[in-house]
Order: sequence, then C-alpha cells, then structure tokens
Amino acid sequence: MRDISVSVTSLSEFVSRTGSLSSGSFSGVSGIEGTRLHQKIFSDLKKQYGEDITTEYALNGDYEQDGLTLLISGRADVLLKDEDHIIEIKSFNSTKSSYEKLVRPEHESQVALYAYMYMTEKDLNKMLITLRYVSVTTLEFYENTQEITYEQAEDIFEQHCSEYLSFAAKLIDYSDSMIRSIRDMSFPYPEIRPGQARLMKQTLLSLTSKEVLFALAPTGTGKTISTLYPAVKGILKGRYDKIFYLTAKTATRSVAAKAVNDMRKKGLIIRSILLQSKENMCFYKKKCDAKFCKYSDGYYSRLRPALAEALMHDDITPELVSSIALKHNICPHEFSLDIMNYCTIVIGDYNHAFDPRVSLVRAFSEEADCRNAVLIDEAHNMVDRARMMYSASFSMSLLHKMMKQFKGIDAKTEGYLQRLDQYFKIADQSMSVNQSSFKINEEADEQKVLLTERWEGMRQMPKNFYALLWRSIRLLSPILDSLPQGELRETAMEYFFEARFFLTVFEQFFNDSYICSVSKEQGDITISLTCLDCSDKLDKLIRDKMPVIFFSATLSPYEYYRNVLIGKNADYCRNIELASPFPPENLEILIDTSISTVYKERALNLDKTVKRILEEIINRRGNYMVFFPSFEFMNSVCSRLERELSAATKEDGIKRTLLLQTPGMSAEDKKNYLDAFAEANEGCLLGAAVLGGHFGEGIDLTGDRLSGVIIVGVGLPKITPERQILSNYYSEKFGDGFAFAYRYPGWEKVLQAVGRVIRTEEDTGFALLIDERLDKPEYLTLYPENWRV
Repeated sequence: MRDISVSVTSLSEFVSRTGSLSSGSFSGVSGIEGTRLHQKIFSDLKKQYGEDITTEYALNGDYEQDGLTLLISGRADVLLKDEDHIIEIKSFNSTKSSYEKLVRPEHESQVALYAYMYMTEKDLNKMLITLRYVSVTTLEFYENTQEITYEQAEDIFEQHCSEYLSFAAKLIDYSDSMIRSIRDMSFPYPEIRPGQARLMKQTLLSLTSKEVLFALAPTGTGKTISTLYPAVKGILKGRYDKIFYLTAKTATRSVAAKAVNDMRKKGLIIRSILLQSKENMCFYKKKCDAKFCKYSDGYYSRLRPALAEALMHDDITPELVSSIALKHNICPHEFSLDIMNYCTIVIGDYNHAFDPRVSLVRAFSEEADCRNAVLIDEAHNMVDRARMMYSASFSMSLLHKMMKQFKGIDAKTEGYLQRLDQYFKIADQSMSVNQSSFKINEEADEQKVLLTERWEGMRQMPKNFYALLWRSIRLLSPILDSLPQGELRETAMEYFFEARFFLTVFEQFFNDSYICSVSKEQGDITISLTCLDCSDKLDKLIRDKMPVIFFSATLSPYEYYRNVLIGKNADYCRNIELASPFPPENLEILIDTSISTVYKERALNLDKTVKRILEEIINRRGNYMVFFPSFEFMNSVCSRLERELSAATKEDGIKRTLLLQTPGMSAEDKKNYLDAFAEANEGCLLGAAVLGGHFGEGIDLTGDRLSGVIIVGVGLPKITPERQILSNYYSEKFGDGFAFAYRYPGWEKVLQAVGRVIRTEEDTGFALLIDERLDKPEYLTLYPENWRV
C-alpha cells in the first residue's frame, strides 16, 4: 500500500472546479479587513446559534484503490455539535446579491466531503450542511442550508477520491522513476572543478538540515551545477519535494535550465519548468483583466486536458506552455502556475518566493505545505530587490488620472478622491515654501521630520493618508465589477491594485525599519513607504520553513549579507568562502591611490583621471572597459578622453574607438554595445559604462573579447535623503551605518566589474582600480584573497 495525502480543498478543486478565472479586482482581503470580517462572521453565528460553536474542526478520512491509499484531511470552518451541522464560509468582494450567483461546484463538494468524514466519525445517517457567502464590502451574507444523507455524501466522497487517485497513480509512477534515476545519476561533467566538491557537500548538508548557507563562489566555480546537482540528490533524503532556483536575470535562468538538461543526459528523469512573467506570456496584450479575457473565460473547464498534455513533457519551457495554452484556449500564465504544482524543479525570479505582491501563494503561503528547497543565484542582488519588494508608493499623477476617468461614476468614491487630492495639494504647496506637509496632513512633530528640497521623510505611519485611501477603495471595490471594458476600467483597476498594495504594506509590514516620505519629481508628487531593512520579513519566511542557499561571486563580507538579508540573530545559517579556481597570476590587479574621486573633487581631478586612463590603454591593443560611479562623471571624462584618443589615432594611424553606455538603453542598444566586443580588436576598443549598471555584471566576454578593465572610484551609492536615513538606521542597529549603506554596496559593484575580466581558465587580463581610498584599512580588508596586487 502507498499513501498519498491531500487536503479537502485540493481534492474538491481538482475534481469539481469549473468555470472561469476570477477577476483579479476581487482578490485579496487586507489584514484589517480580514480581522474585521472574521469578527463579524463569528459574532453573527453566535447570535444565530448560541455560544457553543466549534471553529476549525479537524476531520480526516481515507480511501483505498489499486494498492493506493488516499489520506484526506481538512478543517471545517464551523461545527454545531448539538445540531450535527457544518457551516463552510466563503468571502466575496463583488456586487452579486444572491446565493445562486455566488455558489461554485468546488465549494459544494468541499462541504459534502466534510459531511461524509464527520458522519463516518460520529456514525450518523444524515446531517445539515451550510454554505455561507459573506461580502467583504457590506458584511451581508447569503447562504443555503440543506440536509445531506450519508449515502449522498459517500457517493460524492468516492467519486472524488477515485478520480483523484487515477491521476495520482500516474504521478506516483513518475515519482518512482524519478527517484530511481536520481539514485543512479552521476555528475554530468567529465571532471569536478576545484571548490565544486566542497560547495556541493555544504549545499547538500544545509538543504537536508533546513539551514541557510551563504556561499561565496568566485567565477569559474560552476555555481549553478554545484548547487542544483546536490539539491536533486538531496530529494532522496525526503526533507523537501521541490527545488526553486531563483535569480534576477533571464540569462542566468537559461544557464540553470541547461544544467538540468545536462543532468537529464546522464539519465535523470525530472520535470522542470522555467517561469516567465505574466506580461511576457499574456495573449490578451492588454492590462490583465480576467472578466474580459477569452483565455480566462471557462479556464477551469478546459484545464484538465491541457494539463495532461503538458505533463507528457519533462522540460517545460515558456514556449511549450504558450503553445499548449493557445491550443486549449486558456491563460498561459495561470496555466504555467498550475503546471508548476507537478514540477520538481522551478526556475524563476526572486519575486516568486519573496515578493508579497507576486509570490507563488500555492507554493510559499503559510497555508501551503511548504516543502521547498530554495537556491538563490547572484544573491548580492537580493539586498536592494528585497527592500523594493516590501516598499510601496502612490502618486498624485495616478490619482489625477483616476479622477479624470471616474468623473460622474460614483459620488461617494469621488468625494474621497477629492480629499486625497487635497492631501497632495497641501504636500505640493508645502514643498514650494520648504515646509513640512506631514505637520499639516499628519499632525506630525516637525522635529521628527527630515526636510530637504523636494523631499521630506518621517518614521511614523501616515495614518490620515491611509484612512482616505482605504475608504476610497472600499467604496470602489464593489463598483469595479460593473465597469465596462475600456480605459475607465483599466485606470480604476490600476488605482485599486496600487492602493491595495500600499495599504497591505501599511497594515502588515510597516514598523521601525520603514520611513514614510513625500517627494516631488518632474512635477509629480509621490508618497512612499520605504523599507530600510527587510531582514525580519525574510527571516519570518525562511526560519523553520525551508532551507536556502544564497550564493554569488561577490558575497563578502559575510556578516553584511547575513545581517541585511536575514538578521544578525539568525542562528540557523553559516557561510563558506571558496578560492578562485583560476590561477591568480592570470589577473593582474593594479591599484592607483594618487587620484581622489570623491564627488566634490572630481572636477578638480578631471585631467588627472583622463591622463591615467590614457597611460594605461594608449599603447594597448584589444578590447577594454572603463567603469565610472555615475553617468555625469563618465560623460565629463569621456568628452576629453575621446579628443585625446582621436588625436593619438591621427598621429599613429591606429584606430581607437570609444563606446558609451547611455541611460535607459533599449535591448537593441545593449546588444549593439556588446556586439562591438564580439571579437578581439586590432586597434583599441574602450567601452565606458557605469558601475552597477547592465555592463557591470552578468556579461560574459571570454578570451580576447575583454582584456582588461579600469575602475574609477569605489562605487559608493549616490547620497540621497533615503540613503542617509538608511545609514543612520544601520548606525543605530550595528554601529557602522556608513559601511552598510555605502561602502559594502559600492564595493560589491567594484568586485562585479573586476569579475568581467577572467571568465575561463584560459583568460588573462588586468584590472586597474583608481581611488585614493583604496589603501585605507577599511578597503584593504575587503580585498579578495586571490588578488595579487
């Protein structure tokens, strides 16, 4: 006998769910609304049935078929023991006003399954079941109560279990084949590089111990296979069922997909999926709106045959998903998430696990059976990305767009839009006279407000703004469903979602690690809730729930990344630092501390900077890059540098070309820039770029395609009010705020730029670093061990 566990909700949805995808405008109940709804529901139930009600009543059942046992479990919302009566509660957020319009087949089967398990437990012949739908907006409820006999409930139970087990039997067979192939699989490449064995061993140890591992693995280590291979082998330990390989860049995801296919060539049988964003997959080609999209209409009625076709494949690509979805006329993005449930390896973005806005609820929510192992590539990118995930903003321009489109639709909603507009007008007027708008709008203590030109911030919550915004979408929410397709509806939905997320951040996340700010840029006013420190959020998601491997070539110093990502008190993590697999003599490190590149001295030292760059490359042939801390500085240097290079070319006839990165380059512009480095240059090609930009990391110019880099400055982020507050915050928390807010993030960009030079064992080249601070102790301690300076 083989046991298969399934929840009542999953069982009923798999067998009974039909119809369309729900319109996104009615998804999500905020924390405050959820608490209020919960209190109201149980208050009403106690008034109706008395105090003696049991909530979250646990029920279990089992069903045997063809050597398989299905173990079913769930919790009924409400049980009235004295009346043998189960009540299942569902919330809704639309304008529907009758039970018949709300009821869904999977809800009916869910309460019937509960009834069968309860009657089996208590040896009953019949009982009462109720489906109650409660409006989030009005708190009114619509319900239907009926009597169900044991025989009726048994028929529903057996039909659902039998149908599910027929499908599950195929999954069991596939799983058995996968396990056998994992056991027999060998390492997919001819040899194991230096450092790989250690990284694989430590990865497996951490994954099977539910730890967090920070791994500094230099370029050439083979980080992708060194984490994926042990993660796949670790499935045999039974500690996790899914592997999520997450990264910030599309190109890196392709590398992970190739590594999985390389393991398949060694006999591995495993189903994997490469996830793509909703925007890139959408057939609708407008803002996502399930109500009017033909691929959402009837989605669940056509899902099963499409899913069966997809699961015939092991390597599930976005192209494959789209072709099957188009064939069956269903939403490709939602289809990819349904397929994901049956994949062992999921390759995606950081957002899929950690972003409260777009995370895969079915895989990472508290309700989900979270048996995931998570591999985070290029993990240095997680610091800023994670802060952004937990930050929210709301702009005056969106409000004005909404007011214009919504005029004459609903007077009450318009009233709150106008009050929000008045809030923004006060902010605008206050900024024009350099006064605090928070003092007027929020009655904030002016002594606790940081005020600069076109920006002000405070650490307290913007409660008045929250109240106005909350009331506006509470009134808007029931109207959304009735709005016709077109610009009005699109604007209203955009307003709803932006406001909803702002409120979610306010209600669920805002604490001492946040600042609230008002800023003005290009005439638009924006109110922001900015997360300074997301470590407590990530710690809550990870601790005791899932093992995580953070790995990168620039994950140093370890204490910095641990503290900013999961907190200094995270006792479930450790780190390893691998040596570079390449001969250190292949990379020549040159340090020039004779030139100051601090902001206030850049103009004074412009000629010195140009001269030093010329000295280094004027007699060299081939391809080189020079990195600057900002576009402004780069343009100042390069305008003079170009004249000098041109003059040298006229003198000796050797062609020298200078390429410049520009802000907001298109994909085609970036490709053209990199295409210039397609092969070695007989003259001299010099590409100028900014540290931390597109060309500062993630590009692979092997061999003679890049022979050296020059780095001007130490990459410190621009000084802004937000960054200064971040520095103050970390000074309070760790004592060295400047290092956490400026030095470490800047040094990460420098290391990434240096890492462009040596990509393979055969590569040789140099890196020249120019800045007077580079011989200070605080920087000398950051030099990698493999540098030969």
